[in-house]
Amino acid sequence: MTKFNVLIVDDEPNCNYILKSHLNNYTDIENIYEFTDSRSALSYLEENPVDLVFLDIDMPHMNGLSLTKELKIKYPEISVVFVTGHTDYALYGYELYPLDFLIKPINPFRLEQCITHFRKINSNAKVGGSVERNTSGKKISVRSSGSICFINVKDINFIEKRIRKCVINTADNKEIECNHTLRELEKMLGRHGFIRPHQSFLIPLDKISEIKPDEFMKSYVIEIENVKDEIRVSKNRYKELKEIILETL
Repeated sequence: MTKFNVLIVDDEPNCNYILKSHLNNYTDIENIYEFTDSRSALSYLEENPVDLVFLDIDMPHMNGLSLTKELKIKYPEISVVFVTGHTDYALYGYELYPLDFLIKPINPFRLEQCITHFRKINSNAKVGGSVERNTSGKKISVRSSGSICFINVKDINFIEKRIRKCVINTADNKEIECNHTLRELEKMLGRHGFIRPHQSFLIPLDKISEIKPDEFMKSYVIEIENVKDEIRVSKNRYKELKEIILETL
């Protein structure tokens, strides 16, 4: 069973408590995080992976609509569900293409429908399962030195974590340094057939040209199409990597 992480953002603590109580009934929800301030939630997301956000619209400082606009740019892989007591906000909310729109007080049946829909659209996202092999025209957006870069998924050769930054190697060996963590990038690209053969690398399955023993015959390395340097495979990841490749053949 695929597990996922949920974030609740509502300036009313009691609303957070009630929604969390409902969500605790779902065995595939691994972690539930709560915030009463959108700014704190946004800071949290910079270092922590989240799959689904339940978001109030009417909040001080940064309302739910503004937060969602930020999420769409920085974390397009995260699904957003608006939760509000004001039905008048629905028109504005749907312009941001949320996964769902729930009205307070939460109806457990509607919540069940929402979670079922989320499971369905994310059923292909986990690594090792069915993945979206056709990446033609697909793009991701990443934060880079105060800017937003849009990168064609098919152009990515590999991603490497270097100290505190991640570097995306693309066509013609161009390198783009971004502010995302490797875990965040893995969430974005997992559904496009990217895997982590090593704690410091993320690579596309369909660009692997060879997996072979290293020069000392003690471990394995990966050769990527049109990339000079080899990528090392962690010992504990080799078996998993081999199984994933066999499943996709």
